[in-house]
Amino acid sequence: MKNIKFLLLALLLAFTGMLKAQDEMTLDQMIPVRVLMPINDDIKGDALTVLYNRLNQAVTLNGLGSTTNESRFLIVSSVTVLSKNVTTSIPPQHVAEVEVALYFVDNVNKVILSQEIINKNGMADNDVAALSKAIKSIPARDRKLKKLITVGKKRAMEYYQALGETETEEGNETPDVSWIFE
Repeated sequence: MKNIKFLLLALLLAFTGMLKAQDEMTLDQMIPVRVLMPINDDIKGDALTVLYNRLNQAVTLNGLGSTTNESRFLIVSSVTVLSKNVTTSIPPQHVAEVEVALYFVDNVNKVILSQEIINKNGMADNDVAALSKAIKSIPARDRKLKKLITVGKKRAMEYYQALGETETEEGNETPDVSWIFE
């Protein structure tokens, strides 16, 4: 009986300790990161929406993310079509090569904290489907995406620690990120 009481007391103390640990947030948990929808008028279909969703998944898988629009840290993507070709085979196939440039930025201070470029190829019956297939082939667990987010998170934490800040400044509904591409 004495052993059961001791075991229950130990479990109760361990459980309350876990609850206390849940209340304390570390600095890297307080960094909200917002993913912006990629814009490219040359790409039709749902490929850009798929890319947006994959980037959101990658951010969440790496322990970041924001459900509000008030985030100073953004992930901005730019999709460039490098080439579109038709094969000489029968039936002819369309081959597309895309370059996805990804930026982890501090939009308040206009600083790029991390950047990566991912090149992908896609092949399908038409050029729209080939572009879509190339973009959709980027997985949420891509090692370059993970590197972009971890390096960006590390530099954001260093930034906060250097300034002694823990609160973010409010962003706006549609942030102006044109400074990245200038």
